[in-house]
Amino acid sequence: MIKAIFLDMDDTLIVNTVLYEEAAAVMSGYLHHYDVPLAEARRTLARMDKELFKTQGYSRERYPDVFEKVLLHYVPKAGAAKIETVRGFAEDVFSTVAKVKPGTIEAVDLLTAKFPVYIITQGDKEVQENRVAHLPFKKKLTGVFVVEKKRTDVFAGIVKDLGYSPRETVMIGDSLKSDVTPSVAAGMHAIWIEAHNWAVETAAALPDERMYKFSSLLEAARYLTNYKPPSELSVLRSRISAHIRKKILKRKAA
Repeated sequence: MIKAIFLDMDDTLIVNTVLYEEAAAVMSGYLHHYDVPLAEARRTLARMDKELFKTQGYSRERYPDVFEKVLLHYVPKAGAAKIETVRGFAEDVFSTVAKVKPGTIEAVDLLTAKFPVYIITQGDKEVQENRVAHLPFKKKLTGVFVVEKKRTDVFAGIVKDLGYSPRETVMIGDSLKSDVTPSVAAGMHAIWIEAHNWAVETAAALPDERMYKFSSLLEAARYLTNYKPPSELSVLRSRISAHIRKKILKRKAA
């Protein structure tokens, strides 16, 4: 029996990857003024981002450092003002309020009506807590865990501390590597919501058991709560009934 739901945040509840892509597009356009082809600039950004990820992980400093490093790669004599400008392009990722993905509010309403719902998200603590603060449904959440990295022992520790058995819990997220594989290894059930991910997050094999795939969070929420949306016929009948009741009330009033 499922007793608790755990949700990833970035690209599961909110649109996150697109913020990085928009910043990379702005940076590529900036470098184009220095005769750097757009495609080449994007490749260099991606390559250097992967390199710095090895040492800086999900820290907030990594992305601005990538932009600075790429600028100096193409413009070695760039001054402080230009460096500050490109670092600002990267910082916009963290200062911009991310949009909630379509269907998320309805999905969270369904889930929180039946289960305690927690968020487990990895990354810079300040950035992630700020993103949680802007969620329109944050008061409906039972708890939020911001972790440095989603590992099997991290999932297992959180579940144990909350008093659940792993088999009583479900982790829902868009990343096979960060959400699905380690949570299943911790004994949890996992639901994979396939999405457009950062390349670093996509390299992982599908677990052999306790993993389910849905096209959206809302679809997963309806499955977990046994919710059946009204058919078109029942909606039509409801509208007809409402129309008839309205006419009857008008006649009585007259």
